[in-house]
Amino acid sequence: MTLHASTAAHASADLFDASENSRAEDIGSSTDLVEPSLIRDICDARDRALAKMRDASETLTKGYALASEASEIAAGAHMGIGFYLEDRRENERYKHLFGDDFDAAQSLEVYRKHLDACVWISLLNRVGIERIMDRTAKDDLMRSLLNEVPEISFDNVAATIEQLFADADLIFKRGLAKAFSDLDRRFRSHDGFKIGSRIILTHVFDDSGFWNYHGHHRETFIDIERVFAVLDAVPPNPGALIKAIDESRGRGFDPRQSEAITPYFKIRGFMNGNAHVWFMRDDLVAKANNVLAEYYGDVVADAAPKDATAEDIRHRSGLPAKDLQFYPTPEGVVDRLMDLAHLHEGVTVLEPSAGTGAIVKAAAERGASVRAVEIHGARAAAISALNMQNVDVNCANFLQMPVDVSFDLVLMNPPFYGTHWIDHVCHAFAFLKPGGRLLTILPATAELGESARHKAFHKWAKDNAASWAAPVFRDLPPESFASVGARINTVILELRKPRQQAEAAS
Repeated sequence: MTLHASTAAHASADLFDASENSRAEDIGSSTDLVEPSLIRDICDARDRALAKMRDASETLTKGYALASEASEIAAGAHMGIGFYLEDRRENERYKHLFGDDFDAAQSLEVYRKHLDACVWISLLNRVGIERIMDRTAKDDLMRSLLNEVPEISFDNVAATIEQLFADADLIFKRGLAKAFSDLDRRFRSHDGFKIGSRIILTHVFDDSGFWNYHGHHRETFIDIERVFAVLDAVPPNPGALIKAIDESRGRGFDPRQSEAITPYFKIRGFMNGNAHVWFMRDDLVAKANNVLAEYYGDVVADAAPKDATAEDIRHRSGLPAKDLQFYPTPEGVVDRLMDLAHLHEGVTVLEPSAGTGAIVKAAAERGASVRAVEIHGARAAAISALNMQNVDVNCANFLQMPVDVSFDLVLMNPPFYGTHWIDHVCHAFAFLKPGGRLLTILPATAELGESARHKAFHKWAKDNAASWAAPVFRDLPPESFASVGARINTVILELRKPRQQAEAAS
């Protein structure tokens, strides 16, 4: 989360005369917005402090100039003769009189940044926004204030608070989704996995029975506790759950069992370091599931049919998905794909679902010879309009194209609908030369789905992993596709075709 304040933005004063829900009725938490008079008082105090420090800086500058003149006059008095028993010029207090390193402008700007950063944090605490933010959002906010700190002014503060409250619902939803995905990776998928009565966690405690600090479970429990408090419309009590767990664990130095109970949770720890988490309030579980559904939405349906079988991975209809749901690949995702691709001049690349050419253009600019396949005529024309000499554009249904084993690399962002992406990945893999690599962007369910078809795909992908040392699936940052209208969590799958030809899921 980053502060975006602009002195050109003028928020209506009426905004601060009303009271607004930060998460509507589902959460039930209401926060009174800041009165204009309070904002003006804060800005006035900040301005007066900065003015005083500016006066002090000017006074110091004049003082150091006088000290320099005094030093020149003194030299005329002692004619450069020093007191040989001690050179008091090395005394720190003596040096302070001259301020050799003092730069008024730089020092004043450092003071201004520190002052304004403190005021921003204080303001966010006052309006209650921080209580709906997860650990990551708070850390992002703090990091944003390490560099450029927006200046405190009435217009900036008003515009920022207005924007934060406009985004409050999204901030909370995003925080809830992040908290639960940290608790259990399956929550990264919005398909078919909902919060139930119990979650089993592994490696929560180490071999000595203490917290496994590599797993960040403590911080995640604090986030989950905060989420349930907001859903329950009561003030959060951060740390209560951790305290209950610590008390139940005792102070032994060996593996042990424990059980902690709070109004929202029951957590049972086991000697193997695992823990079972029970949710005590069914009504809050229902609310949390509703929030997750709202956050992820139905923008991309990537569920596998319940009756899918392991053999389905080998059956391709050759037909396009019912709804291609085109989402162009965002720049940041393309950059990550290029980092993993290690392209060089002359490498042959296939992009079998090329869209408007974001991946194609990036690969071609790095010297690759690219064959772009796109079923949609207008989008294929848009790629042709790029007029790149090393790009061959095919307007066709890729699933019906005959296999051409002539590519060093496949880079793709296939349609996510249903498990349609499996058809594309398996067909594209067949186009690789022996030893060639495939890198594809996929929904998180590609890794986390538990249907028979997903499991069959997992086995095939593992058998064709690019390296025993590298992960088969790599997480992309949350909301990587938010800029193009989808909040689905995504991963990058990397495969390598065996150098000795073998039948591979064809």
